[in-house]
Amino acid sequence: MKLFGPLIGLIAMAALMFCCSQATVDTVDIEKEKADLIQTDKDFSATSVEKGAAEAFRMYLTEDAVQLPTRSHPVMGRDAIYDNMSANSGNYTLAWEPAAVEVAKSGDLAYTWGMYSLTYQDSTGEEKVSPGKYLNIWKKQADGTWKVAIDMGN
Repeated sequence: MKLFGPLIGLIAMAALMFCCSQATVDTVDIEKEKADLIQTDKDFSATSVEKGAAEAFRMYLTEDAVQLPTRSHPVMGRDAIYDNMSANSGNYTLAWEPAAVEVAKSGDLAYTWGMYSLTYQDSTGEEKVSPGKYLNIWKKQADGTWKVAIDMGN
C-alpha cells in the first residue's frame, strides 16, 4: 500500500509524457528547458524558505494542481492545497534540492525529483529535521513559465 501513491504519480507522469504534442519537437531546445526548470525548482524552494511553503506552493502550482501527500488523500486544486498547507505553515520550514530533470521532446511537460527536508520544533522545543524525496510534474504555461501540476513527496 505504501507504493500506491508513488505508483499513481509515475503512471500519471508516463501517460502525460506520451500524450504530449509532437508538433514542436524540432524547435524545442531541451537542454535550455532543463536548465530553466532546474533553476525554477530551486527558486521554488528558496521561496518556500523565505515566504513559507504554503505561499510558495500557491505561486508555483497550476490552478488545477494535485498534491499527493504521504499517508493522506490527494488534495485537488491550488486553493485547496494552499488552505491545507497554510493551516500549519508557521510551524515548519520546507526546503528541497532537485537531483534530476527530464523534459518531454514537445517542451511543454517535464518532471523534477530530488530530496527535501522538513525542519520543525517538536513538543519539547527541540529542532527536528525530517528528510524525504519528492517528484513534481511540471507544465509549461502560455507565458513560458513552468508550473507544478502534480506534487508528490514521501
